[in-house]
Amino acid sequence: MEALRRGEAVRIRGDIGGRLGSSLGVDIASFGGTGGPIEATGSIIVDGDVGPRMGISMIRGSIYVSGSVAAPLGNVVEVESDKTGYRKYVSITDILERADQILEPNISDDGKLVLRDGLLRETLAARSRAKKVLRVEGDTGMSAGILMRSGLLEILGDAGRNTGVLMRGGRLVVRGKADDFTAAEMRGGEIFVAGDAGGFICAKMTGGAVYALKGKPIPPAKAQALKGDESALVSKVLDVSSFQAMMYKKFGL
Repeated sequence: MEALRRGEAVRIRGDIGGRLGSSLGVDIASFGGTGGPIEATGSIIVDGDVGPRMGISMIRGSIYVSGSVAAPLGNVVEVESDKTGYRKYVSITDILERADQILEPNISDDGKLVLRDGLLRETLAARSRAKKVLRVEGDTGMSAGILMRSGLLEILGDAGRNTGVLMRGGRLVVRGKADDFTAAEMRGGEIFVAGDAGGFICAKMTGGAVYALKGKPIPPAKAQALKGDESALVSKVLDVSSFQAMMYKKFGL
């Protein structure tokens, strides 16, 4: 870890298990850090295969893999490699904030990153501060939008558990349904779920709001009827009629 913090490369000769590069590039607050990025983060080079959840909550650095990477992925996407014989992965948060040349069928431009490769990912947009759009044409795994501060994360399918956990700002839209513990420890921002937001939602919430067709909140959070402006917002964001929007609820403190 100290070598990676200094911007050096760490080489692994052989296969490696899951969660490689977890929180790579993060100056972790619980260890006395700032919680922000370590800009000079180095790279991990693997001469072999990598297990699932590679790069969960990763925000800086890069991972090179000569073999296969098991699903689900973490907060990473493949980009053009500068090392022959290796596939290169970088953080989706990094792509949103600083841009890079990603591979088709995924698309990136100045204001939007669209993931079309059908790969299941977890901790998408972790700690993102970019005022940009991340659109997923499919489902996501657990903890989408964790610690997100700004921008829009739009999931056209379903989302796993812990969606919006520790979210601090921005907007997260799920066009399908979400699993349990949506908005756990949420501190700010907005979450919209077209279907069921799941059980045990808003646990330890201190700020923000969830708009969903249904869900089971943990007190002191509660379900509330929408006000006129909130109903109009739900109609606009979820692209439903005004009549349908009246069936939605706001979950929060």
